[in-house]
This record gives sequence, C-alpha cells and structure tokens, in this order.
Amino acid sequence: MQTISHKKQMRRRGQGGNTILEFALVMVFLVPMFAGAFTIGMALAKDIQVSNVARDAVVLMVRSVTDPESGLDLSQTQNQRIIVAAASGLGMNSDAQQDPSSTGNAVVILSKVVMVGPLECSLGITPAPSGAPPWNAGNCPNYGSYTFEYRVVIGNGGRWSSTLGNPGGNVQSNGTITASDIASNTSDRVPNFTAVTGMTLIQGNFALVSEMYADISFLNFFSILGNPTLYARSIS
Repeated sequence: MQTISHKKQMRRRGQGGNTILEFALVMVFLVPMFAGAFTIGMALAKDIQVSNVARDAVVLMVRSVTDPESGLDLSQTQNQRIIVAAASGLGMNSDAQQDPSSTGNAVVILSKVVMVGPLECSLGITPAPSGAPPWNAGNCPNYGSYTFEYRVVIGNGGRWSSTLGNPGGNVQSNGTITASDIASNTSDRVPNFTAVTGMTLIQGNFALVSEMYADISFLNFFSILGNPTLYARSIS
C-alpha cells in the first residue's frame, strides 16, 4: 500500500510540473496576443477621438467665422483650451488648465483657404491699378488661385505640418493673413488644395480645414503599430 501511495504522489508531482510547463509555453503566445488586442483596441479608440477633435475644431472655426461677435478667437489660449480638453489623454496639454503644449504629443492645425476672385483683389490691391477691374492674374497675382487666408496652430506645430503646406507670407497674431498678401503674395498659394481635399471652389468661396496629428507611441507594445501617428482632417 505504501508503494502504491508513493507512486501516486510521484505521479501528481509529475503532472503538476507538466502543467506549469504547459502554462508557461502557452503564455509565451498569449501575452503578445493580449498585448496586441489591447494595443489595437486602444489605438482604434484614440483614432476615433482624433477624428472627433478635428471635427469639433472645424465646428468652432465655423462659429468664429460666421459670428465674429461671438468672441471665439481660436488664436487665444482660453479658447484653444476647448480643443485641448477634447483631446484629453493624447498628450496635447501642458498643464492642468488644458493649455496647449508646444512640445507635446499632438497638434491641431486650422486653415482657411479662399479661391481668390474679384472681391479679394479689390480689397487687397489698393488703389486699383489702371484698367482694373476687371481683375486678372496680370493685375492681381493670386487671382484664380487657392490662397491661405488664415492659419492657427494649436500644440506641437514644430513636429508636424499641414498637408496643405504653410503660408509663405506673414501670419498675424490672430491667425489672419492681410488682404494685400491674399491678393498678391504668391507664396501664400495652396497649389495642392484640390488634390488634398477633393474639393473645387469657385472664386470668392472659401473652405475651413482642421487637421490633427497625435503620437500614440505610448500604446505601441511590442511595436505592433507600424505607424503610431494618427491623422484626421475635417473640412467645412
């Protein structure tokens, strides 16, 4: 009886050892799988958030443009906090007050692009040269071209840039570009506007574009994500 009992104990010990070994082998595969599922799931959630922030930003731009008396100047920090708060968890803020960080992990870029027509030329080129109107590319260099009218960068603008490019002229502190530059500064043109947005504007019309970049490397366990930078664009 003692011999049989001893054999059973040895068998149990052997089975226990095998179970631990099997568990260890299985976990070698399960841990990366769990990490991958978590990473992809969180990345999708952050991607949705980035898209929502870009959409919210363009809605605020519409409000600021259509209602100048609203006081919603997005070049001002107190108004930018609205956008930064919506990007909570993406590393865009520099402090608890939701001030944007110039060295953080995200940026929102706001642009207004106009197709320059007679109105922009008459406002930007004064006094009107001899023979104008009518206006043309000869007496109004940006006539018939897509041109920046506004640019505000919220967050880490030193790391990312707009897919539309950057204004080559002077951008004023409130984000606007002077009427003179809009009409005549060719470095403010946006030659790739249609290719980037898929839109075509008629003269005098404009589009509001918000773009957001966010680095989510902090979620990239085992380097699962090929590109840990998220991007979204919203147009109105």
